[in-house]
Amino acid sequence: MSEIIRVQNLEVGYGDEIVLEQLNFSVEKSEIFVILGPSGCGKTTVLKTILGLIPPISGDIYFFQKPMEFLSEKSMNRIYDDIGVLYQTGALLNSINLFDNIALPVHMHYPGIPEQIKKEMVLSRLSQVGLETSWKKYPSELSEGMKKRAALARALILSPKVICCDEPSAGLDPITASRLDDLLLDLNTLLGITFVVITHELRSIEKIADKVLVLHNRGLYFYGTLEQLLETDDEFINDFLLKEKKDA
Repeated sequence: MSEIIRVQNLEVGYGDEIVLEQLNFSVEKSEIFVILGPSGCGKTTVLKTILGLIPPISGDIYFFQKPMEFLSEKSMNRIYDDIGVLYQTGALLNSINLFDNIALPVHMHYPGIPEQIKKEMVLSRLSQVGLETSWKKYPSELSEGMKKRAALARALILSPKVICCDEPSAGLDPITASRLDDLLLDLNTLLGITFVVITHELRSIEKIADKVLVLHNRGLYFYGTLEQLLETDDEFINDFLLKEKKDA
């Protein structure tokens, strides 16, 4: 496998508050990379830093073997074409229907694209998430599970190589969450999409994770495969996983 993202000696925070320091890990092509840890440990901060929404205090982030900070704006835009985001809330706009929500990245990145091509792109992505008959509906007419799938279709619209997901199962019942996990697995297998997923759902971790990063005490606590995570005798990790199992 080839490296999609590499984080090296990363230190991040807000103002004078350091949230994470000396963070080192890599995300390989076509794997599902899960970030977990207790509330407030910095999971979303890492994701925002990777996406360029928070500047790091120090350290380096590489996309496709290229250092992020040295890339031109044009080069960064090309990289962001290859990265989709599934937000925890779905972040759909209530004032427009599903078709126009999914088409938003197309409007932003390719404003002159012919309407027929845009329509084919949107309906294709909606079909991939099982919402091809719902394109005229507004977000208020959708269930929570449908909203997450719609947000996933929007993240897919520009054919990204990697999709970052912030708590994709949040607010979903176990059956709907499991179906969303199945969808991520299908997209990973059929399209080779790399996923970076923040979650605390043990069922999801056991079902989808290839590699796992655990954050704790302002840094990297564990980094390895799912099998290594489940086999560890580390007291903190076992207590954390046991708590998640009880809460599930």
